[in-house]
Amino acid sequence: MHVVDTEARDPGFAKTFGHPRPVWMLFGVTIGLNFAFYGFRAYLAPYMEGFFAALGPAAAEQQADLLSSGFLALMYATPIIGGYVADKILGEARSLLISLWLTVLGLGLMASPTLIGFEIGMALFALGAGLGIPLTVLIGRTYGPGDAKREGGYTLFYMAINLGAVIAPWVCGIWIGAHYGYRWGFIAAAGGMAVAALIFQRYHRILRPALPPGEHLHGRKATLWTLVIIALLVYPTALLLSFPAVLRWAMYSLMALLVAYFFFSSIRRGHRIQTHRYIALFLLFVPYVVFWAFSLQGATSLNFLARDFVTAPFDWNYTVFQSANPAFILMFAPVLALLWPWLDRKGRDPSTPRKFGIGLLLVALGYGVLVLAINHMQDPTGHITWWPLVLCYLLATLGELALSPIGYALVGQLAAPEEASLAMGGWFFGVSLAYQLGGWIATLTTPGNGAQVLTRIGDYAHVYSLLFWWGLGIAAVFLVAAPWIKRLMHGIH
Repeated sequence: MHVVDTEARDPGFAKTFGHPRPVWMLFGVTIGLNFAFYGFRAYLAPYMEGFFAALGPAAAEQQADLLSSGFLALMYATPIIGGYVADKILGEARSLLISLWLTVLGLGLMASPTLIGFEIGMALFALGAGLGIPLTVLIGRTYGPGDAKREGGYTLFYMAINLGAVIAPWVCGIWIGAHYGYRWGFIAAAGGMAVAALIFQRYHRILRPALPPGEHLHGRKATLWTLVIIALLVYPTALLLSFPAVLRWAMYSLMALLVAYFFFSSIRRGHRIQTHRYIALFLLFVPYVVFWAFSLQGATSLNFLARDFVTAPFDWNYTVFQSANPAFILMFAPVLALLWPWLDRKGRDPSTPRKFGIGLLLVALGYGVLVLAINHMQDPTGHITWWPLVLCYLLATLGELALSPIGYALVGQLAAPEEASLAMGGWFFGVSLAYQLGGWIATLTTPGNGAQVLTRIGDYAHVYSLLFWWGLGIAAVFLVAAPWIKRLMHGIH
C-alpha cells in the first residue's frame, strides 16, 4: 500500500489509545476491504480455470493465469487515474465511498456463472478499486503536524490489512467456497466489502475537520458524471481483459511513458543531484518489480501447485496456504521494526539498495526450497508435503518486509517534491507490472502438449529453478552494486 505524507494542520480529534478516533473507523474499513480482496484472491486463478475447461487442463490453466494476473494488474494500475479523480473531481472521502460500493457490486457480478458476467464484474471491481486510493491518505490526515504517533498509525494500518487477509481465505475459500461452491465465496467477499462500505457511509462525516478546504463542495454532479463514465468504461475494460497480450503491452507502454517523463523532466530541470536520485529510483525499481513477480506467484502458480501437488494435515483445503503470507507479516513485522533501529544504533543497518538485494535473495531461496522438495521429497503419488511450501511463503514474507515498507518511504525522499505523487503512482504501478510478469511466468509451469495434471510437477521444478537462479543472480548484482547506488541517492539512506 502506498503511504502519503499529508501533514498540514491539526484536525483536533480526540484520542483513543493514543490515536485519533476516526483512524480506528478507517482501520475497520481497511479490515473489511482486505477481507474482500484476499478472500476471493485465495482461489481466483483455480476458479477461473473452470471457464476454460473445454480447452484441456494445460490450456485452461494458462488462460486462468493470464486472465487473473491481467485483472490484478489492472486493479493496481487504475489508482494512477483514480488518485487524480479523487484529488481534482470527487474529493477524497466521496471517492473512497464510491469505490467501496462499486467494488461490492463488482464482486456480486463476479459470482455470475457466465464468463462475460464474470469479466464485467472484474472490470467494475478494477475501476472501482482505483477510486479507493485515498484510504491511505485519509489515515495520515487524522494526525496533527509532528504527531509522533503517525508512523505507529501506519503500522497499525499495515496490520489491519493483514488481519483482513489472514481471515479471508478461511471464510471465503475453506468454509464457503469448498463446501457451497466458490461462486458463493465472491458473495462472502462482497459481504466483507459491504461492511466496510456501511462503516464508512455511517461515519465518514467525522473526517471533515481533516479534509482539504473545499472538499465538501464536491457534489452530486461530479458523482453522477463519474458514475456515468465508469459505466461507459466497464464493457471496454472487460473486453480488454479478454485480450491479455494487449493489456500487457498497454501497461508496458504506460510504464515507458512514465520513465520517459521523468527522464525529460530531469533534463529540463538541469539538477544533477535530482537526476542521480531518479536514476537510483529507476535502478531500485527493477528488483522491486522482479521481487513482486516472484512473490505474487502465490496468486497463480503456487496456488495451482498447492491444489494439485501438496498434501496438508487434516486434509485442509488448498486455500489455507493463502493465509501464510499475512500471518507471517503479523508475526514478523514487529520483529523487523525493532531489528532495523537496533542495527542502526550499532552502525550495521543495511542501506536501502542492500535491503532490496536481501529481499530478492530471500524470495529466490524460497523457490530453491521448493525445487529441492519436488526433486527429492515426492511421495509415490507425485505429491510433496506441506512444509516446503510454507517455508517458501515465509522466506518471501521476510523478503517483503525487508524491501516493501521502505520502498514507499524512499519514493517520497528521492522524487522531486513537485512530482512526488506521480512518482508514488509509478512505484505503485510496479505491482501492476509484477502481476503481468508473474502471470507470464506462471504460464511456463503448464506444458504445451495438453498433458494431464498428475504428470506436471516436473514443470514446476523447472520454472522454479529458473526463478531461483535468476533471483540469486539479480540479488547478487544489487548487493554488490549497493554502494554505487547509495552514492546516487546523495545522502538518502
